[in-house]
Amino acid sequence: MLADILSRYKTGTSLVFTVLFSLSCLIWQSSILSRSVSQAAEVLDFFTRTFHALGSGVSRLFDSYASYESLKTERDLLRDKLKENQDAALQLVRLKDENNRLRNLLQFSASPDFPILQAEVISQDPDNWFRTIIINKGSNDGIEPYMPVIAVQSSQTQDGKEKLLQGVVGKVIQVNRNSSRVLPILDQYSRLGIQVKKSGHWALLVGQNPHHDIPLLEYLSLGIFLNPGDELVTSGGDGIFPKGIPVGIVGEKIERLGGFQRAEVIPEIDFKRLDYVMVLLKKRYTTELQFPPLTPENIPLPELKPQVNIQPEIEKTETPQ
Repeated sequence: MLADILSRYKTGTSLVFTVLFSLSCLIWQSSILSRSVSQAAEVLDFFTRTFHALGSGVSRLFDSYASYESLKTERDLLRDKLKENQDAALQLVRLKDENNRLRNLLQFSASPDFPILQAEVISQDPDNWFRTIIINKGSNDGIEPYMPVIAVQSSQTQDGKEKLLQGVVGKVIQVNRNSSRVLPILDQYSRLGIQVKKSGHWALLVGQNPHHDIPLLEYLSLGIFLNPGDELVTSGGDGIFPKGIPVGIVGEKIERLGGFQRAEVIPEIDFKRLDYVMVLLKKRYTTELQFPPLTPENIPLPELKPQVNIQPEIEKTETPQ
């Protein structure tokens, strides 16, 4: 009976089974497709995020490079501006120094006794024997040997005010057409007749070896009072320097040397910042060009006559024989 029933509904049963099986396959395939689509979407999203990150990084890199180039350009502009400001500041200092030199020259030129020629110091040549100064003016400018050389410098006082110092530098010893060599008062072969300003007594300024920057006052009699700070000026007796030009002041060290006094002298001019000098176009009073160094042996001293005991002559009488 059951077999009859199954045979009767065989076709319908097969149809139902086929439909159910097809639906199951469709559902299974749809699930697989859905999972595949989801996985593909995830992979695509991963690559999308990756490419977006790479694109953002590259964009930021280009933005950083552009910012770096902009900062570099700005830095170069600021550096050029700083250099321009530094050059302008240096030029201002040079103009100020030049203005001070011209003002000093103008003030010193108030005395019309001699023409003045300004010269620039090219170099200072200290060696084992001579310490000389080279200037950029020579015979083409009217310079001759043994012309006096002076300088004017500015200095600050204790209350902050500017003070002008005028002082002796040395004398010309060698002349070329466009340059000259100056022997400064610091050199060991320099000799300069000086005068104690307050008393008027004469002495001699003697330079020392290249290892000393302090000249010495020598041959001042012991009976003359000399104190630290006393002003010294040129005596005018050497035929080279005019009388009364400041030389320096007496230092702290004063000692006795034989029958004379010796003292250290602080020069009026700071030779370490000597950039410009002034040559007095003044010829010597005498045509003699050689100066033997003054020593105790060749300093002219008054001749001392020996004392003679004068006794009355006793007349000799002859005794008669």
